[in-house]
Amino acid sequence: MINDEERKRAVAELREASTGAYRHVDSLDVIANSIGVEVDGKFIHEVENETYAALADLIDRPTCHNVADYTKESFKCSECGCRVLVPGDRPDGVLVVTSEAFPVDWYSCPVCGAVVVEDEAY
Repeated sequence: MINDEERKRAVAELREASTGAYRHVDSLDVIANSIGVEVDGKFIHEVENETYAALADLIDRPTCHNVADYTKESFKCSECGCRVLVPGDRPDGVLVVTSEAFPVDWYSCPVCGAVVVEDEAY
């Protein structure tokens, strides 16, 4: 899974490539390297397949649901299990936020980066 840091790095490299900075290099190699696909020692079809999959991961961010038990926590990721507790609790292995940083709505999981979506059927 591609995280936000890798996504930003890939975007920066692809934007640099769009300026013609790599015009003497095969475009598949440039794109593959920009998004973290290793090309050395692989057949072209392997590089193409891995590049398509990595591009799809860049475009289609993973999603999760907030499955928190609001009496104990403000957020629990349905994908990685990350928990953010209400202020004051401090058990091991979970994030704790102060009341000043206590968000009402979660945009993304602070651990895995999945975008929090609301699905009434969930």
